[in-house]
Amino acid sequence: MEKLIDYLMEIGFSKNESKAYLSLLKQSPLTGYEISKQSGVPRSMIYQAINKLVAHGAINEVRSDPLTYTPVPPKEFIGRLRQQKEETFDYLQDNLEQIQHPPEVHVIRHIQERSAVIERMNDLISKAKHEVWLSIWDSELHEIEPYAKKATESNVELYSLLFNCQPTDHFGRAFYHHPSTANIEEQRMNQRLTIVICDNKEVMIAGFSKETVPSAVHTQDPMLVLLAKEYIRHDIMMKVMSEHISEEKRNQIWRNDSDLFYIVTNELLNKKDNEGES
Repeated sequence: MEKLIDYLMEIGFSKNESKAYLSLLKQSPLTGYEISKQSGVPRSMIYQAINKLVAHGAINEVRSDPLTYTPVPPKEFIGRLRQQKEETFDYLQDNLEQIQHPPEVHVIRHIQERSAVIERMNDLISKAKHEVWLSIWDSELHEIEPYAKKATESNVELYSLLFNCQPTDHFGRAFYHHPSTANIEEQRMNQRLTIVICDNKEVMIAGFSKETVPSAVHTQDPMLVLLAKEYIRHDIMMKVMSEHISEEKRNQIWRNDSDLFYIVTNELLNKKDNEGES
């Protein structure tokens, strides 16, 4: 019985209403006084409970002398209640969806084949209105340069990290990787990681390799745009700082530190030494 009361309370009945309804299911018709006596609901509160049950459509009022009450059959009452709830839920779902602002979904597009990847990179450079960030290797430089030139001529700011030791025009504020450091990066990643960022809104991250078909991802996801820009920014800063240190000093910093050696080359220092000894 207590469990029935608990479940009736879950659908909106009070405890007194639940007791009164259950009493009428056991025996009816009953007067208000008899319902109070059968259910244990105080007489001072029984008519408030009865009136609520009538309003819920759970019991019927019988015009007799004295006034009596009968329960609406549970199947009829619960069926009507279920239908009302479903109508309420359907209404809420339809109308809440109409006012809901759709979440912003950032699709990640996958692109393959060298020509398709280069074409999409050039599209991003061409559509830029404010600035472009680039990390480009010498092997792809000549295919990108005409579009970079047009962007600079249109007063678009370019910040470029070029894996090419020869100064090249049309790439805005450009920084250059020495071939030795470029080789280390290509060997570590087993590809030429190439990045184009358009107006801090879109990014294309591509990988060019002699062993696999070139592929790329293109997205407007703000976190991936930020991540790619920070990658280029940090690479540029490391390049600028390393220019103030001799190559011998740079090598001393990381070549004899096993952790730094692994971070820079993706190879274990001990393994490298063992290979040299053998």
